[in-house]
Amino acid sequence: MPPATFPTAVPAGRVPSGQVLLALALLACYPFSMVLPRTWGWENGVLEVLQVLVLLAGAALALRAWGRMRPLPIAALALCVAPVWIVLAARELSWGAVFMAPQALTDHGPVFTSRTLWYKPLVAPVVGLLLGVALVHACRRRLDRVALQLLRAGRIPWLVLGLAVLAEAGSSCAEGHLSCTFALRAPHAQVLEELIELFAYLALLVGQASLFRGSVPPPVAAALEPAESLP
Repeated sequence: MPPATFPTAVPAGRVPSGQVLLALALLACYPFSMVLPRTWGWENGVLEVLQVLVLLAGAALALRAWGRMRPLPIAALALCVAPVWIVLAARELSWGAVFMAPQALTDHGPVFTSRTLWYKPLVAPVVGLLLGVALVHACRRRLDRVALQLLRAGRIPWLVLGLAVLAEAGSSCAEGHLSCTFALRAPHAQVLEELIELFAYLALLVGQASLFRGSVPPPVAAALEPAESLP
């Protein structure tokens, strides 16, 4: 397969306005967590519902990108990403437990658990199979080559990915999993955790859109070899 080329995402030294807005949104999570209703941070609350919607949108857009870019090699990347979004959405839904009656009602909202689900023993094998198939597909389509080409073209959205990682760290900190604190009372810390997690998913969604959008303009698409020809 001859080396494929991808257009650069933005001119050198220029940061996309969308990424700047993301950075400002991350900073705004803290003050917003102190004014939003505490019920928004509850399990299966407003913020968790928004998280699931973002994750499902990520899966839908990945599948759309796969259909739009076929049979180009980068289409395989979109197809492999879709199951990851789906697994994350299922995890936020406690693998379906949120559709059942809560196990308990506390001052911090309802408590849902997947331990009582009759199909709980099947969750791990199904998730493993789904991600395993995606990994095998990635290896067969040699997505390492595609990733290297995207890296050389400067199309990897490092700032967005960095913001997502930073947001996940902040969410863990607000939840008390790391040795740090935001000096917030429990209800506000719970809202902050869910708000930052929502931001992290939004950042990944923006990163995916940035990666796939404009990756295959007509001149480049004509030069790329179909994915089916890859070993």
